[in-house]
Amino acid sequence: MWKHILLLSPLIIYLAIFFVYPLSGLLTQSVFDPNLTSKHYLMVFKYPVYMQVFWNTLEISLVVTLTCLLIGYPVAYFLSESKSNWAIILLISIMLPFWISILVRTYAWMLILGRHGVINELLMGLGLVDVPLKLMYNRFGVNVGMIYIMLPYAILPMVSVMQGIDRTLVRAADSLGSTPWQSFMKVFLPLSLPGVGAAFLLTFIRCMGFFVTPALMGSSYDAMIAMSIQTQLEELANWGFASALGVSLLIVILILFFIFNHFFGFDILLGGKGKNLEKRAKRGRTKKLFFYSATIARVKETLWNEKSALFLEEKLWNLQDHLSKLRKFISRLIPEFFRELRWGRIGVVGISFCIFIFMIIPVFIIVPIAFSNEVYLHFPPNEWGLRLFKGFFSSELWINSTLHSFQVAIPVTLLATLLGTLASLSLARGNYGGKQYWYAFILSPIIIPVIISAISVYFFFAKLKLIGTISALVLAHTVLAVPYVVIVMTSVLKGFDVRLEQASMSLGAGRVRTFFKVTLPIIRPGVLTASLFAFIASFDELVGAMFISGVTAVTLPKQMWDGIRDEISPTIAAIAAMLIFLTVLLMLLAVILRQRERKLYSKKLGSSPMT
Repeated sequence: MWKHILLLSPLIIYLAIFFVYPLSGLLTQSVFDPNLTSKHYLMVFKYPVYMQVFWNTLEISLVVTLTCLLIGYPVAYFLSESKSNWAIILLISIMLPFWISILVRTYAWMLILGRHGVINELLMGLGLVDVPLKLMYNRFGVNVGMIYIMLPYAILPMVSVMQGIDRTLVRAADSLGSTPWQSFMKVFLPLSLPGVGAAFLLTFIRCMGFFVTPALMGSSYDAMIAMSIQTQLEELANWGFASALGVSLLIVILILFFIFNHFFGFDILLGGKGKNLEKRAKRGRTKKLFFYSATIARVKETLWNEKSALFLEEKLWNLQDHLSKLRKFISRLIPEFFRELRWGRIGVVGISFCIFIFMIIPVFIIVPIAFSNEVYLHFPPNEWGLRLFKGFFSSELWINSTLHSFQVAIPVTLLATLLGTLASLSLARGNYGGKQYWYAFILSPIIIPVIISAISVYFFFAKLKLIGTISALVLAHTVLAVPYVVIVMTSVLKGFDVRLEQASMSLGAGRVRTFFKVTLPIIRPGVLTASLFAFIASFDELVGAMFISGVTAVTLPKQMWDGIRDEISPTIAAIAAMLIFLTVLLMLLAVILRQRERKLYSKKLGSSPMT
């Protein structure tokens, strides 16, 4: 037990220093100025503009979350039950934008929805409109951009839960005379609710702290909390009030977590089977049963008698007969071909196809635009060429920012991989209580809105005089990258057959030699995959870099942000295309490594003397 705790402790200590302690400093900063005060929190209620900002945040987050759940549920259902090539393509179309930088995805939608964007040029070219539509710098543009970015966060948790639903339960309902719609509503939907709850929590929380898309695609009337925090820090230098806004947002997030845990349990959020949900459901059903039984008994005593029961039963049977005749009459009017069609299946496939187009179109539009020789970008380019790419490689500003991103991402990858792998060994192999809570704590940096982490480490590094240094970016990005390593490595190690290690040690090898000669060669592709995810997480990170990089350690995303906010430089299209190519390359490399891992595992397992 102690050896597993020792493996877990380096990461816990690291997160305690560079994640928990800065968060506590954020709380301290909000209530001391320099003496104990509540004025920063009172300002939220004193000025109506900040209440409006909170309302905007809640309204936008709720609309985006519900929309993602509504259109994502059929897609998740299709992905969970289909094994076709079309399902694989659909999943790739969802995962690819998920790993592309948020800034790149937002920039793509700016090119699509802009005044001279793809949609307006198409509509004007077809003669459907005379003047460009205002599709951006308003609530519509914010919602579209955020739905595009948040949709994978809604679909993936629902897919995970739906894949664990026993389909024989649905078939059993069908065999008992239930219609497909009744089987879905009475059997499948209730079993999938934990996935819906997890999707709602993850999507809503990330929406609450969203910054990039509202800042670039919205107007001043669509300001959200994260934008107000950034304004208080960079323009007004009001640290206390910015901290109060951050703490207020954090309190809302924690309340949501506690509500979610009460109804579903954290095991659902972390990929469990929902035992907490089952226990609570049983207790709830028992209480409701007693309540309803007592209520029905009281009703019977006062109002019910045998005559009224027979009368009601007769009326219900007559109503059912009339409805059956009406259904048969309508069915005869519809041609047999249409009656035999599975409309539910057609609807699910149709929605999935629309989501596929919605997710993949921005990627396929921004890449051709990058190969343009024109000053003003539009799709498709009238003059093809490499002018934008030449502008990138000839600019010292862009090259330096790219080098800074690599100088940060490479150390982050090494440090996050080391800490995450050691912690994963403890979580996958250790037999001690509270593992799910440690796991939840390790994943919290990517669940809590990044704007909260960014301002907390900003205050922390400002006191240490590390703002504007590569070291500060490395330390901050590692906190955000290490959860991805733990997710990948925990999955890899849980699928590892310990019999291989037992066979090695039975032949005289010690634990250390067994690890380096047997375990490490098999899990090495998984380690490399985890390191790729850590590299992407660091290389594409923007919000933290906005506060920490200063003017001397500007990363590529930060330079792109400045270029988009100050002037939409055409060179950014070329950079966005290169980042897309880099992400695709790393994803393909990750797939190849996972396939190699399975082959090595099968080879080792087949040669084990214990098989």
